[in-house]
Amino acid sequence: MNSVFIKNIDKIVSGDFHKGIIKGADSIVIRDGIITEIGKESEVDSSGIDKIVDANQQIAIPGIIDCHLHNTLDDYAPQRGAVGCYGDALLYGTTTMISEGEQGPGWPRFYNDAIGCKAAAILSKRVFDKFRPGGNLKMHGGALVLVDGFVEKDFKEMAEAGVWIIAEIGGGGLSDPEVVKPLVAWARKYGFFVSCHLAPPSIPGSSWVTSEAILDIKPDKIAHFNGGSTGVSYDHIEKLMAESDAAFELVVNGNFVNFNKILQTLKGKNELHRVVLGSDAPTGQSSLQGAINLAIVKVSSLNDIAPEKAIAMGTGNTADLYKLNTGKIEVGREGDVVIIDHPPGSVGKDALEAIKTGDPFGCSLVIVDGEISGYRGKDGRPTARYCSINGVEDRLSSINEHLFFPPYPARHQKY
Repeated sequence: MNSVFIKNIDKIVSGDFHKGIIKGADSIVIRDGIITEIGKESEVDSSGIDKIVDANQQIAIPGIIDCHLHNTLDDYAPQRGAVGCYGDALLYGTTTMISEGEQGPGWPRFYNDAIGCKAAAILSKRVFDKFRPGGNLKMHGGALVLVDGFVEKDFKEMAEAGVWIIAEIGGGGLSDPEVVKPLVAWARKYGFFVSCHLAPPSIPGSSWVTSEAILDIKPDKIAHFNGGSTGVSYDHIEKLMAESDAAFELVVNGNFVNFNKILQTLKGKNELHRVVLGSDAPTGQSSLQGAINLAIVKVSSLNDIAPEKAIAMGTGNTADLYKLNTGKIEVGREGDVVIIDHPPGSVGKDALEAIKTGDPFGCSLVIVDGEISGYRGKDGRPTARYCSINGVEDRLSSINEHLFFPPYPARHQKY
C-alpha cells in the first residue's frame, strides 16, 4: 500500500541544505509510505510496485513545509474560508503545515481563558491527527497560546495529550518576559517547541516583542523575522543574528527590504541554514496557497542563492528544526515528494533555472506518504511537461479545466 516508483527524474533536490542535489540518481522508490531507495533506475528494486511514475525529466523536491499557519477547525478564518484553501495548498506542493495558534470566532485565546486555551490546544491537536485537508495534507495543529492562569500540571497534561507547540509569543496572549519565562520553562520541561515573534503589533491583541525580550525568552524560532507584516528597525535584527541561537523564519508577505537584507547578511555570515519559511496565513497582507513556493523563488532570484538551497529553507531546514521525519528525500523519510517544472515559455530550461530567473514553478505531481495527492496540479503556473502514471499521461485540455476543475484523488482511482 502507498507504494510508488518514480523514474526518469532529471535532478533530485534532497532538501538537505548542505547536500543540495543528489548526485547520480534519477529514481525514487517509496514502499508503504516510506522512501526506501534513491538511485539509478537500473540499480533500484521496483518489483511489486503498482504505480510507476515517469517524471519526464522534471525535478523532484521534498514536500514543502509551511511552518507558520493560523489554522482553524472549521471552514472559517478572518480573511477566508479555510478547508478548501488548505486543500489547494496541497496541490501547490505544500504537504505539511504547522500551527502558530488556531483562530476562529469566540476562541479562548482572545479572552485570556487558560482552561479554554488548554482545551482548544488538545482538541485542535486531536482533530488534525485525524483530519488531513485535501485528503493527505499533514497539519500539526494545537499550538498553545500562553495566557494567565497556567500552572505546571497543565503543561504536563497537554504534553501527555500530544500537544507540543507553543504558539508565537507576542501573536496573542502574554509576552512580557518576566511573566512568560516561568511558563516557557515548564513548556520546555515537557518537550514543547517554543516560538516568538519579532514585529510591531499586527492585529489587536498582538504585542511588540523587542530583540531584548526575545534574547531573554530564548525561543527555538523567531517568527516573521522580516516583519509580520510590518518590520522592525534593522539594528534589532542584527542584534538577534549575532546573539540568538534561534532559527529565523521569513514570510513572503513580510517587509520586503528586510527579507532580502536578512538573506544577504546571513549569506555573508555563512548561516543561511538557519532560515525557514512560513506564510503567516491568513494574517499578513493576503493568504496564498503557494506562499512557500513564492518565497523560494524570491529567496533565490533576488539574492543569488542556489535554488536547491532556497528549497531547503522550505523543506529540510524546517524538518530539522521541528524534528519531523519529512522535508528531505532520504531513505527512511516519509514519502512526500513533489515533481516540479518550469512554466511554458520560461527562459529557464528546468524548474531550478526558472526559480533562479524569477519564474514561479509549477507542480505536476504531489505525493504524500507514497500516495498520489495531486496530478497535473491546480497552481498559478502550469508546467511545461507532465508526468505519466503507468504509461498514461493526463494533461490539461482547456482553460476551463485549468481554472475550474482541479484533479481530486477519486478521479485517478485507477492509479
